[in-house]
Amino acid sequence: MNGAYCFVGDEVIYKSAIPTDDVRTLTGYCAHRHIPCIVVGEHDICVCQPDDRVRQIFYEHLKVTVPIPDTPLHEAIDGKEIFQLTPFLDEAQEAEVLPSLSCCEMGRWHPAFVDVTARGNTKQRGMDEIIRHFGIRLEDTLAFGDGGNDIPMLRHAGIGIAMGNARDEVKAAARYVTDTVDEDGIAKGIMKWLAVSD
Repeated sequence: MNGAYCFVGDEVIYKSAIPTDDVRTLTGYCAHRHIPCIVVGEHDICVCQPDDRVRQIFYEHLKVTVPIPDTPLHEAIDGKEIFQLTPFLDEAQEAEVLPSLSCCEMGRWHPAFVDVTARGNTKQRGMDEIIRHFGIRLEDTLAFGDGGNDIPMLRHAGIGIAMGNARDEVKAAARYVTDTVDEDGIAKGIMKWLAVSD
């Protein structure tokens, strides 16, 4: 959830939900325009108003293997803490709705949608919470990323490694570029930096 909910085993070490007013503003914007929105709570994930883009992107392109339940909007949000919203907004719609979300930030890693969390919740924040929990020094960390929402984390880590399929701005934020996930990029990136540290 882009740093908004961090856990180790059964222990939740950090969580920060989107304020209810912002949840209602953004989901209302989506409902009025029939825009799909994925809603992520503490123990569930659902999609409201799905269309063909949800199927094409999540199941065919991203290879999500577990069906995301189609849920009426009020059931998805009423009485729940919401840690991430993923509306299928283009960049113009994102710019239109963002000023009305006073306590949120957005991170785009795909042209068709954007991840929304409460302000201050980023992958960088999640990384800091995890290393604090385990007593790891920041300079001893590696971070891998391929999307725009990974840039702050790549810059923050001891060593930021961009995946080979990342866009140019993500690669520019990293210290090293490895192969794609399908070409064992993470393993190759780890092996590269283990060899450097020997």
